[in-house]
Amino acid sequence: MTILGIDEAGRGALIGPLVVGFVALEAPLSFSVRDSKELSRSQRDRLFELIEKEASLVDHIRIEPHEIDAENINRLEFRKIRDWLEGKEFDGIYIDAFMDRNVLRSLGRYVIADYHADRKYPVVSAASIVAKVYRDRYIDDLHKEYGDFGSGYPSDPKTIEFIKTDQNLQRISIHLRKKWRTVRNIQQLTLDNL
Repeated sequence: MTILGIDEAGRGALIGPLVVGFVALEAPLSFSVRDSKELSRSQRDRLFELIEKEASLVDHIRIEPHEIDAENINRLEFRKIRDWLEGKEFDGIYIDAFMDRNVLRSLGRYVIADYHADRKYPVVSAASIVAKVYRDRYIDDLHKEYGDFGSGYPSDPKTIEFIKTDQNLQRISIHLRKKWRTVRNIQQLTLDNL
């Protein structure tokens, strides 16, 4: 019996991709996992290695900012997950509900779509860790290219300060969710200061 867990990282970010993680298990993990938001980066990295050893499948997809700007984020994520699932068979799918649960249940015959599933089901916690580790790695790559802009989330003062500078805004624009209100407000603030 193979169950699949699905969760994402980066949904509310201003900079960087939304990353959806997938973890398939044929047996329960031999260690405990929690929602990635409750773990330090070093804990996530250590657990990621353990998950890779025990899971029958570890995978992820990236949804880039320009895709999110062009389409409703929920419909986009749903479509990307549906496309990833095409041709794959699982005995059960557990997914952290990011939209209407009835719509998510259409992804397969045995789908459990639940709010805060990353706190309730270890397979979804594992997928949450996988998504977050891959997103962290992408952000690290962006830091190497553009400098340290923080986490990319609007709650991070370093991120906000970074994109307040017109030069930084232009440099990182390909990785920026331009249609998000926070970015538009900052762009307006930048324009008002010119």
